Amino acid sequence: MYSSNEIEKKRLMALKIRQDRMQKNSSTSRAPPKINDQSQESNTIWKRPNESNAINSPVLPIKKAKFAKAIEPVNFFGQTNVIKGTYRMITPSRFEVDVPYHQPLIEFFKKFSTKSYDQKTKLWSFDIKEYENFKLELKSKLPQVQLVGIPKFVIQTFLNIKPNSNTNEMLDFSRIDKKLWNCLMPFQKEGVAFGIQKNGRCIIADDMGLGKTIQALGIAHYYKDDWPLLIVTPSSVRFQWSDVIFEYLPSVPTQHVHQFSNSKDTLGSEKITITSYDLLARSIEMFKKKKFGTIILDESHLLKNHKTERTKAVQTLANDASRIILLSGTPALSRPIELYSQLQLIMSSFMRLQEYGMRYCNAKKTTYGWDYSGASNVTELQLLLRARCLLRRLKTDVLKQLPSKIRQVVLLDPSLIDTGSKEVMRITKKLQEHSVKGVESHSTMLQLYNASSTQRLRAVRNYVKDLLENDNKFLIFAHHQCVLTTICEVLDGKKVQYIKIDGKTGPEKRKQYVDQFQNSEECKVAVLSITAANAGITLTAAHFVVFAELYWNPGILVQAEDRVHRIGQNSGVFIQYLVAKKTVDDFLWPLLQTKLKFLTNAGLNQDFSLNDVEISNQNIIKDEQESSDYKKTQTKMDSFVNINNSSISQVSNNLNNLLDENEDDFANIDLDSIMLHE
Repeated sequence: MYSSNEIEKKRLMALKIRQDRMQKNSSTSRAPPKINDQSQESNTIWKRPNESNAINSPVLPIKKAKFAKAIEPVNFFGQTNVIKGTYRMITPSRFEVDVPYHQPLIEFFKKFSTKSYDQKTKLWSFDIKEYENFKLELKSKLPQVQLVGIPKFVIQTFLNIKPNSNTNEMLDFSRIDKKLWNCLMPFQKEGVAFGIQKNGRCIIADDMGLGKTIQALGIAHYYKDDWPLLIVTPSSVRFQWSDVIFEYLPSVPTQHVHQFSNSKDTLGSEKITITSYDLLARSIEMFKKKKFGTIILDESHLLKNHKTERTKAVQTLANDASRIILLSGTPALSRPIELYSQLQLIMSSFMRLQEYGMRYCNAKKTTYGWDYSGASNVTELQLLLRARCLLRRLKTDVLKQLPSKIRQVVLLDPSLIDTGSKEVMRITKKLQEHSVKGVESHSTMLQLYNASSTQRLRAVRNYVKDLLENDNKFLIFAHHQCVLTTICEVLDGKKVQYIKIDGKTGPEKRKQYVDQFQNSEECKVAVLSITAANAGITLTAAHFVVFAELYWNPGILVQAEDRVHRIGQNSGVFIQYLVAKKTVDDFLWPLLQTKLKFLTNAGLNQDFSLNDVEISNQNIIKDEQESSDYKKTQTKMDSFVNINNSSISQVSNNLNNLLDENEDDFANIDLDSIMLHE
C-alpha cells in the first residue's frame, strides 16, 4: 500500500508527463497564432484534434493545469469531519446538546460539574449558568463541532428567572373591585395574580369555560390608573363584555362603558371602549387619536397573520399601551408562526421574524421565499412562553375547583331572527295578553314553538359556523327536523365529520354512530334530537354541549346534558343554550322557571338552574336604539325576557295543563306537522 504522500507525488508526476506530451504534439502541428504573454490567454495552450477529425478541423484551446501548489493530504482525502448539532432548553434551568456521537465530545462533556446524561434520549444536559462558558470552551477545544446556539432573548429570559417565592402576598388585590374578586375561583385568582406579576402583559390561554373574561377584567381593573381601557373582540361577543362589566364592576359607572358599534361612531371621554377587530381596522385613525393605556384582545388567535389589516391596527395601538392582555382558548403551539404576531404585541424586544422562524418554525427557503409553516424546538418554545407571558390551564387541571356543569345562555343575533308571519305575531300577542286558557293555550304554545324553529335557522347556522372555528368536539341538540337539517347542511358544507341521531335512527345504527363519535378523533360533532337522543347513550368523548332550541321540560334537558356528564367524563362539562328574543323562548323561559320552582319545593331538584347563568350575545346589535335598550338589561336572564314574579304566576296559571302533560305523549307529537295559516 502507498502512503498519502507517495500517492500525491505519483499524481503530480503523471500530470507533468501529460503536459509534456501536449507540448510535443503542439510543436509538430501548424504554427498556432502568436500569443501575447500579457493577454488573458496566457494560460492557454493549443492541441490538434483527434486524427480522425484532423482535416480542416480548428485547433482547440486547452487550459493549463492550475495545480501550482500541492493540496495537503489531510484535506485532499476529506479527513476533517464537521460535526453539527444544536443547543436547546429542556427545563427552565437546563439546556441540552443534541449532537451525533463523537468520543472527544463525550470527554469534553464530562468536565462540567452540572452534566447529566439521559438514558432514554442518549443526550447530555447542563445547567444554564454554564451555557456561555460551555460555548467558548467548545469552540476553542473542538472547533470541528458546530452547534446552533440558543437565541440571546431566550437565554436572558431563563437566566433572569427568580427563585420561587410567594409573590402573591406582595400584591394589593384590594385595588380590584371587591365584587369581582370575591366571585373568583382559586385558579382564577391565580390567573389574575399571574397577569399582575407579568406587569399586565400576558396571554391567558385557559380552556373554554374557565372564565378568561373575568380574569382579564380583574387584571385590567388592578391597573385602572392606566385607563382608558380598550376591549377588542369578535363582533359576535361584543355585548358579552359589557354584560360582565355591568355585573362584576359596579364601581365603573355605566355611562363610562361605550360600545363602538359602527364606523360613524365617535370616541369620547369614556373609561372603557368595546369594539370589534374589523371596526377597529376600519376606524384606526380615530382610535390612534385616543391613547389607550390598557388593551384586552379577546380571541387573540384571530391576529395570527401579521400581514392582515386587523393585526396591523392592533399593533399600532399596542405600541403606546402599558398593559396588553391577550385571551385565547386555542393557542397555536402546533404552528408556532401563528403565535409570532401575538408575542410581538406583548414583548416589544422580541426576536425578529426570521430568527423566530428558523428556531421554532423549521423554516425552509423556497422559490417564493421562506416557509414558516413547520414546527421545531417546540418544548423550548413552550418553556419560553410560560416564563415570559403565557398561562394555560385545562379543565382537567382545575377539575376539583369547578362545578360539575357550567351553563351559559347565548342570545342569538336579533338581526338574524325572522319575525314570523302575521299569524305568529297574532298568537304571540294573545299569549302576552294572557287571553288564552285551557286546551287553547296548549295548542297555541305548540304552534308558536313550531314556528320558532324556522325563525332561528339563520342565527343557528351562523353560530354553528363560529363553533367549528375552535375545532372542538361537541354535541348539538335540537327538536325540530328543520333545525337538525340546517345544522347538518353547515357541517356538510365545511366537510366536517359528524353523526346524527334522531327518531329515525335504528338501534344498530345508533350504537355504530355512538362508537364512531367516541373512538374517532376525526368525528367532531354529534347532531342529536332532544327527545330521541336524551337517554341511553354515552358521548363522553366531548365535554361541550349546545342546545339550539329550548324545551318545555327541564328534566329532558338534564337528561340530554348527561350524555356527556356521566362516568367516564374526566373534564368539567360546558353547556350553552341558544335563546332567541321575540320567539317562543320568551314564554318557555318562565315556564321552565315555574316547573323548577315546583320541583325544588317538592324536594325533587334536578340540578338545573339558569337563574345566575352567564349570558353572552351571538352578534353585534346594529340598531342604536336596540343597543341602548340592551344595555339596560345586562344583569340576569330573567331581566332579558322581562320576567317577574307576576308574569311567572300568570304564565303558570294559563299553562298548568302543559306542565302536567305526559312527557311521552308530548315527545311523540310531530310539531313540524302543525301548520300555521295566515
